[in-house]
Order: sequence, then structure tokens, then C-alpha cells
Amino acid sequence: MKITDKFHSKFIYNRRMSQLHNHISEIIKKHNIKQILDVGAGDGKIDSMIMEDTDVSITGIDVLVRDTTYIPVEEYDGSHIQKEDNSVDTLMLIDVLHHTENPEAVFKEVCRVSNKYIIIKDHVLDGFISYLKLRLMDYAGNSRFHVNLPYNYLKQKRWTQMFNANHLRIVEYKTDLNLYKGLCHLLFDSDLHFVMLLEKKE
Repeated sequence: MKITDKFHSKFIYNRRMSQLHNHISEIIKKHNIKQILDVGAGDGKIDSMIMEDTDVSITGIDVLVRDTTYIPVEEYDGSHIQKEDNSVDTLMLIDVLHHTENPEAVFKEVCRVSNKYIIIKDHVLDGFISYLKLRLMDYAGNSRFHVNLPYNYLKQKRWTQMFNANHLRIVEYKTDLNLYKGLCHLLFDSDLHFVMLLEKKE
């Protein structure tokens, strides 16, 4: 393992996982969510942590299924989810859309399958400095897993347009997630990240 990989695992990965688990579990409990399909689940470790802390059942899909996963993860083509319309209570996207070439199309497919809720953890692009920070975080966290890295971050206006186009309303919105410690917190936290719960309008 490279020195940078060891640093990321020790000082960034574990803290980030723990904090995201806390934020998402809080939303799940508050809204009594029982079923989630995690799109872009990776190894599913955060899903297993959430399930230990809540009553939710989580399965995953990913374009690149890893040799070892903490939950059942099925392969999908990145475009079409093999589920009927409105067939899954909640879909979840944790740092997924900025890894796709066409976030709007991927998100539209997620909305098609969702029966009620969508949970998103992602970033808001706000200027060149934030772009450089997000690229650095992305590369450090994902390059060794051969994850697609188009660095396709969205500005706030584009997020809003995407939500409106899919007839969604914001139920929960969290920023300053306190994902990192010390200098990393000062450099890479704050308004770069958000966790959001969206609900389909009737």
C-alpha cells in the first residue's frame, strides 16, 4: 500500500465513514425508512454500519463489483436499473453522481425506481478552488479502486434544476458534515459537502 493510501485510510476514510453513517442513520430513523437500494454501493461498508444502527434493509448495485463486499451488491450497466417504476421505497447515492458522465440521466433513472425518497451525499461546486479541492479528495479516495474519475461536480443551480425536473422536494439538507479532523477539516469540510433527503411530489 502506498504511503498516501495509508494516510487516507488512517486519517480520512474511517472518520468520513463514521460521520456519514451518523448523518444518514439519523435521517433514516427520523423518516422511518425501511428499504434502500444503494446505487454505486462500492464495498457496502457504510451500508452495513447503517443497518447495524437502524431497522433498514439495504442492497446495492454498482458498475464495478468488488471482490469483497459487506452487503449483496449486483452489477449494473450504469444506465438502467433492473427494477420496475416506483418499486423501491428509497434509493441512495453516496458520492456517485460526480463519477458519472451524465449525472442528469443517472439521476432520472434513480427517480424512476424510487417510490418515495432519495438520499444523496455529494458536493457543490463553487469556484475553481473548490474544484481543485474536490479533485484532490476524489483522486486520493478512489484512484486505487479504479473508479471512474470524470470530476463532474455540479453547481448549486444545476442541482436545483435537476431536482425540479424530476419533481422532487427537499425534506432534509445538511452541510458542514464534519467529515475530517484538524487541517483536513479546515481544507476539505464546510460547504463542499451535503447530505440531502429528497421526496417525490405527489
